[in-house]
Amino acid sequence: MEKVAVFVDGANLYHSIKSYYKGILDYGVLLDAAVGGRKLLRATFYIVEKQEPDEASTGASGGGGGSGARSFVYNLNRFGYKVRSKPLVVHETLSAEGERVVSHKGDWDMGIVVDMVRLADHADTYVLVSGDGDYVEAIEYLQSEKGLRIEVVSAGQCTSQALLDVCDTHTDLSDISDLFRRPAPSKAVSDQHSAIS
Repeated sequence: MEKVAVFVDGANLYHSIKSYYKGILDYGVLLDAAVGGRKLLRATFYIVEKQEPDEASTGASGGGGGSGARSFVYNLNRFGYKVRSKPLVVHETLSAEGERVVSHKGDWDMGIVVDMVRLADHADTYVLVSGDGDYVEAIEYLQSEKGLRIEVVSAGQCTSQALLDVCDTHTDLSDISDLFRRPAPSKAVSDQHSAIS
């Protein structure tokens, strides 16, 4: 039976949903659609967590980030995802004019590629849930050197054309039945999204 591994770029998925879709994404439906009745080898969901200012100093949940993020990760585990998480890195510098400049760094691109290469000898097909063109070279390598089939699931409106050109098949999020539910009360929505923004 065809063995499938699923890699979900959580930050890319979150920003796509926020920009183009209404409702709450059902991560169980997403995984079922990605696997498509084949044998699931592994599903990994990569998130970047914001650190709440008072969370670091008090050790408390900090309201929006702490307990909401833990609950989100618990739910992903329940659906069958292995979750890999790292904190959002904030850099502060001063401009030449003495103004404070804040930049954020938090993506899993390199980590996802490394995991894909590590697992390549054990899978037949990879499903990448992302529209990011940074994966193109890794995909070309995995196809030509490892013989893997690469499927992409993403929001078509914000998917790199180079990624669409290189993948074996593309599924638009809007084409997956029952993927989005009605929004929950706003607190639950913000807690859920705080983990992956």
